[in-house]
Amino acid sequence: MNRAIRFLFPLWLLLLSSCSPEYKLAQEFRKSPPRFNLLVLAPDFLYKYNHKGELVDGFTGMDEQQQDSALFWSSDFIREISDSVFLERYMNQFLEELRLLHFTVYLEPGVDSFLMQQPQSYVVNVIQLQVDEYAYPYEEEESFYDTLFIKHFTLNAVDVSVWIELSKLNTSQRTGTVLYSSHMASDEVSGSFGLDPYSFMVQYRYKIDSLALEKIYDMAGYLGRIHASYLYDFFLNRYIAFHLPAGYGTPVYYHYNRFSRSFIPVEDDRFELLDMK
Repeated sequence: MNRAIRFLFPLWLLLLSSCSPEYKLAQEFRKSPPRFNLLVLAPDFLYKYNHKGELVDGFTGMDEQQQDSALFWSSDFIREISDSVFLERYMNQFLEELRLLHFTVYLEPGVDSFLMQQPQSYVVNVIQLQVDEYAYPYEEEESFYDTLFIKHFTLNAVDVSVWIELSKLNTSQRTGTVLYSSHMASDEVSGSFGLDPYSFMVQYRYKIDSLALEKIYDMAGYLGRIHASYLYDFFLNRYIAFHLPAGYGTPVYYHYNRFSRSFIPVEDDRFELLDMK
């Protein structure tokens, strides 16, 4: 495909979506949003698991208690992460971003004031935050003179997952929704294959930017903001779906960028809906 055509194709899709009924409803939601009142409940502790059992000598011969102890003490990050620091970074950024997105936010001490609000009042219960540490297999490859060269790595990686229970207040039916999201961070490899001018041997030169504890704490704050924006997107797209004509079909799912005040269609950068009660 011609390079100019490749560039214009996604732009054409974006322009097309900006003329759609979903996009017009998204703009309507941004300009005149319903007033959302959110009571935000924070988790009491952080779930932490190390999954690097394959790196522990004699792991398969241990009983469950020994395995748990070995995984904890052999971990690179799990035993170092402070629950209070991680949760504080996450919740502070989550709450700040919700307010910047014009939600009215209440915390547990203000529950009496929250209960007086209507009609769009929701309990946002961050029921679980979890960090999983594991070894991540990674490889790079390149062909030289019809020979494929491969460089294998085992990187340190963590997944941060969140489960948020969303419940609407002042409704005749009990409606509960569980929203889920997971993000990964790992050591970062920067390298390339090349032909040594003296030996004429193919070599791979690289450097690794190692994952560190402070990066994991930074990730907690970053994800607090991301998940707040995902929550805005959830309400936005519910609004769009409710106001579309009957039989319209599956609408585009939009993400709102508050910096540019724009909307873009997304598929993966959103909460996954796990459960409806």
